[in-house]
Amino acid sequence: MVRTSKLLCLIRHGQGVHNPRNNKLALGWLGHALRRDAPLTGKGRQQAAALEKPMHYLPFDLIVVSPLSRTIETATEAFAEHPTPKRLCHLMCERATMPSDLGTPKSQLLEKHPQIATWQGFDTLPEHFWPARSIGPSAEEEVAARVTEFKEWLLRRPETCLALVGHSAFFSTMTGLPKLANCEAFWCTLGLDGTISECTPLPPPPCADD
Repeated sequence: MVRTSKLLCLIRHGQGVHNPRNNKLALGWLGHALRRDAPLTGKGRQQAAALEKPMHYLPFDLIVVSPLSRTIETATEAFAEHPTPKRLCHLMCERATMPSDLGTPKSQLLEKHPQIATWQGFDTLPEHFWPARSIGPSAEEEVAARVTEFKEWLLRRPETCLALVGHSAFFSTMTGLPKLANCEAFWCTLGLDGTISECTPLPPPPCADD
């Protein structure tokens, strides 16, 4: 199979119930960090919905989404009317250091998110698709190995321009850069040698202003 370089738009999910707040006295998120598969907050849904207009006209060939609830919800809001197919990819799961990073089993996932029945990749998703919990160096090694596998998976795909809806630690490991903010988008290229290079974001086509 021919490997080709890629143009990527990395999008971190919206604010999750498990994410620390700017207000240091707001500690309600701590309990959610101890619960499986943290969803978005109301603010997180608003952040994701705010991406819908700027993303709608961009010529993505594929939208690749981590199968955790917060990323599914973000992709659903941000690409609500986008014609491009969505595809679940378990390689994009977050580094699993907390219970909130553990997914919902595939047999229960469709009940929570019925829209994914039409997304690519659901049929082949493993029942338990997330990595085992770990901390310290072992956690870093595990996510680094998945990033390498994910890059190769991307390079072997036929698409050239892809949106990736994922997680802060995974993307930080992938790019070598600080963590993205909630719903921040980062444009880059993926070279044939696996190198990530920041690039200028694609502008929307002229018709976007009509």
